[in-house]
Amino acid sequence: MRVIGRKPQFEQLAALVEAAREGRGSSALVSGEAGIGKSSLVSAVVDAASSSGFQVLSCHGLRGAGAAGFEGLHELLLPLLGRMDTLSPRQRTALDVAFGAEGEPADRLITGLAAFGLLEEAAARGPLVVLVEDLHWLDLSTADIVTFLAARMSVMPVLLLATSRTDRIYPDRSPRFKHHVPLTPLGQEDALELIALHAPDLTMPQRHRLVERAMGNPLALTEWAVSPSWVEGAPSAERGRIPMGKRLEDSFLAEVALLPRATQRALLVAAAGQDASSWEVLAAARNLGLDPGDFAPAESFGLIALSGGTYRFRHPLVGSAVYDNADSDARSRVHTELAAVVVDAARAVQHRAAAVTGWDEKVAAELEELAVAIGRRGARTEAAAAWRRSVALTPAARERARRTVMAAEAARQAGATADAGALLAEADPAADDEASVMQFARTEWMLAGTVTTLPDRGGDELIALSRTLSNPDDRVEVLTWAAVRSYTRQNFSAEITAAVADELRRPGIAVTERQRLLQSIGLSLIGSANRIMSVEEALSVFQRQVRETDATLLNCLAFAFEDAHDLEGAERIWSAEIDMFHRSARTSDETVALAGRGTVRMTAKALAAGLADCEQALRLSFDLDLSVVGAIAAANIARARAWRGEHELATAALETCAELSGPDPFARVAAIASWASAQMAANESRPEDAVVHLLRSIEHPPIGLWAGGDLADAAVRAGRPEVVEDWLGMATAALVSGDSDHLAMLVERARALLASSGDARAHFERAIRRGERTTAFLDLAKTRLLFGEWLRRERHIVEARGHLSAALHVFEAHHTAPLARRTARELSAAGSVQPARTPRTFDASTVLTAQELHVAQMAGQGYTNKQIADQLYLSHRTVGAHLYNAYAKLGINRRSQLAAALAATPG
Repeated sequence: MRVIGRKPQFEQLAALVEAAREGRGSSALVSGEAGIGKSSLVSAVVDAASSSGFQVLSCHGLRGAGAAGFEGLHELLLPLLGRMDTLSPRQRTALDVAFGAEGEPADRLITGLAAFGLLEEAAARGPLVVLVEDLHWLDLSTADIVTFLAARMSVMPVLLLATSRTDRIYPDRSPRFKHHVPLTPLGQEDALELIALHAPDLTMPQRHRLVERAMGNPLALTEWAVSPSWVEGAPSAERGRIPMGKRLEDSFLAEVALLPRATQRALLVAAAGQDASSWEVLAAARNLGLDPGDFAPAESFGLIALSGGTYRFRHPLVGSAVYDNADSDARSRVHTELAAVVVDAARAVQHRAAAVTGWDEKVAAELEELAVAIGRRGARTEAAAAWRRSVALTPAARERARRTVMAAEAARQAGATADAGALLAEADPAADDEASVMQFARTEWMLAGTVTTLPDRGGDELIALSRTLSNPDDRVEVLTWAAVRSYTRQNFSAEITAAVADELRRPGIAVTERQRLLQSIGLSLIGSANRIMSVEEALSVFQRQVRETDATLLNCLAFAFEDAHDLEGAERIWSAEIDMFHRSARTSDETVALAGRGTVRMTAKALAAGLADCEQALRLSFDLDLSVVGAIAAANIARARAWRGEHELATAALETCAELSGPDPFARVAAIASWASAQMAANESRPEDAVVHLLRSIEHPPIGLWAGGDLADAAVRAGRPEVVEDWLGMATAALVSGDSDHLAMLVERARALLASSGDARAHFERAIRRGERTTAFLDLAKTRLLFGEWLRRERHIVEARGHLSAALHVFEAHHTAPLARRTARELSAAGSVQPARTPRTFDASTVLTAQELHVAQMAGQGYTNKQIADQLYLSHRTVGAHLYNAYAKLGINRRSQLAAALAATPG
C-alpha cells in the first residue's frame, strides 16, 4: 500500500516492526485529527508486517459501543482463547469473569496480566502485531488494558500499534506508549500528489483550490476531489471557519442526500447499531418497514460495506454524520427497534435507554441491574456510566439520590475520583434514607483517605451522623472513622477527640464482637489506655466477612498494634490482609498491606523480608497508580539499602520516594525517608547530619519512636547528647502503656550511651537481656557493638571481644557492610586476630535483581511457575525468564540447586 507524505512515519514504524522481529518489542500510538490518515498509515505498516511473517491481532473502537466493558479485549484475544489453559489460575479466572463468567471480579492488573500472558503465548510461536484502531472509541475497560500492555511490550517480539484522535474530549493516552507518532496535515507537494493519484482529471487550478480548502487533510483531499462544489468557485469564508471534522461530515451528508429516502433511513439504523451484527441491523430495519434492498444504493455509493457479519461505514465520520443529523424522534424509533432484536442483554438495555427522551423508571431500573452486573465482571468504568444514565432517567427524587450515591461509589471503584466527588456533591442535598446516607458517608470516607483535595467531614459532623443512625454496626463504624481520621490527619482538636472517645465508651455502643473490635481500634488510635483484643480474635471478626471499608479498618488495626509497640502482632495483621486481599483479587488493598508489612519488617530489622515486600509494593504501585503507597515502599527500600551500605541504590530509592511524594509528602513517608537518610549519614561518618535527619523522623511519633533508637549513638558522636532527652521521654512513656522488649532494648541502650561510666554497664546489660527475648537480631547486634566499644574503652578487652565477635557474625550474615566494617575495626583495636574465614556461598541478593531473587526464593521453596506468577503478579513466562536469568547468575542449571545457591541469602 502506497502512503503519500508519511515516509518518515512509515519508516519509524517499520523500524519498530523489525526490532520486534528481533525480540525487542515496543508500542506506538499514531494520533491526529479525523481523516488525517492514521488508518492508512497503520494499515500499510501492518500489511508489510503480515507479508513478512507477523501474526496480526486486532480490535477497533466504535462510537457509542462498549456498554458492558471488555468487548474490545474479547475481540482482540478471540483467536487466542483456546490457549487460556496456559495461564495461571487467577489470571484465567480474571479473564473468564471479564468475559461474562460467574466469579469475583479482579483488579484490572490481573486482567491485564492475563491478556499479557496470552500475547506471550502467541509471540512464542512467532512475531506479532497487535493493532488497536480508534482507541478513543474503545470501551474504557479495554482501553485501560491496552495502555497497561503498551508499557510491557519490550520483553517479547510484539509491536502494539494503536490509533487515536487528538480531540480534547478524549483522554490523552500517549504517555503510556513507548513511541508517539503524531500526524500533521500534508504539505502542498504531497497533497497535490495525492490528488493526482485519486483525481487525475482535475485541472491544476482545481487541484490548487482543493489543496487550499482541504488544508492538508488526506480524507478531505480524496473525498472532495469528486465534488464540483469543492474544486470550483471561490472559497467560502464561513465554511473555512468550521472545524475539519464537521466540514467532512457535511460533505458526507451531501452524498447521503443523493440517496433514496429509504436508504437514508437504513443508514441511520446501521449508524445507531454499529455495535450490532448485520442480522440485528436488518431485523430492526424490517420492523421499521425497510428491507435489505434499501441498503444496496449506499453500498453502491461506497458509503457502507458488509464485512465480517457487520455493516462498516467507509469512514467513521460517515456514521457520525448520519446519526447526528437525524432528529431525536427518528433516533428514538431506531433504538427502540434495535433494542427489540439485539441479542446481548447489555446492549439491548443501552438501546432502550438511548430511545428514552424523558424520565422512565422501568429503563432506569434495567440500567441499575446492568450496572450491578457489569460491575461484577470488573468493568467498573462502564458500571459507573450505567449508574449515571440510570440517574438521568429516574423520576422520583429519593430514588434518583440513591442511584447518584451508587454512581459515585462505582466511579470511586473505577478510580475516577473527580467524578465520584462531583456525584457526591450532586447527591448530598437529596440523600435522606439511611442506607443512602451511610453509603454516601462510606464513599466519601474512602475517597478522603486517598485524595486530599476532596471534602472531609470534621469530627463533630461524624459524631452527629452516628447519632442519626439506627443500625448499631453503622453507628460504631462511623465513630471509628472519626478516630481513624484523627489518627491519620492529626487535625482534630482535643475537645473533638475527647468527644469521640466519650461516644465510643457510651454504654451499649459495642455489643457484638465486630462492634467491640471497632471500638477498641478507635480508642487505641486516639490514645485511650484500653488494650486491643488479641490478633486471633481481631482477625476472626474480619475474616468472616470482608466489607469494602474493611481494608482501611484493617490497616488501622495494624497501626494500633504498631502503636502498642507490638511489631510481631502488626506483622501478623498485615500478613493476614495480604492473604485475604490476594484471595479476593483486591490488588490495590494487597499492595497497601505489602507496604505496611514491609515497613514493620524494616523496623524490626528483617531487612531481606522487608525489602522483598517493598520492592513488590513499589512495582505494583506504579501499575495501580498508588503514588503514596509507592513512596512509602521506596522510603523503606532506602532504609534497607542504607543498612547494607548500598548508597547508590539507597539514593535512587530516596529520589523515587521524592518523585512519588510530590512537594507535600505524607508525614509517615517523610519520617521513614529521614530515617534512611540518617543511616546513610551515619555510614559516612557524618553524625551531625544523622542527628538532623533523626530529629525530623521523631516529629512523626509512630515512626520516630523506633527511629529514635539510633539517635543516642549519633548524638554522642556529634557532641549533642542533650537532643536525646525528648525522644527518651517519649519512649519511656510508651513503655508504660505497652511493654516491648525491643523498644526497652533501645531505651536502655540510649541510657547506657548517655550514662556516666559507672552506670553504663548496667544499662547495656539490661538492654542485651531484653534484646535476647526478641527477633530483632540486627538491633541486638548493634547493641553488642556499642557495648563492645564501651568495654574496650574501659579496658575490658576480653569481654569486649566476645560481644564484638557476636555482633560481627550477625552483621556479616545480614550483609550490613558498614556496621560489619565498624565492628571489625573495633575487634582489631581490641587486639583480636580474626581467623581466616571459610569462603561462603555469595549472597544471591548481590547478583540478582529484587524480582529475580523473589522468584528464585519461591521456586526454591517448591512453588511452580504459575503459582509464582499468581503470587507476584507476573506472567508465567516472565517467571520462567527470571529463573533462566537467575540460573545463569548463580552458576546453576536446575531448580533443585536453588536452595543451596540461596542458602547464604538472609531471610
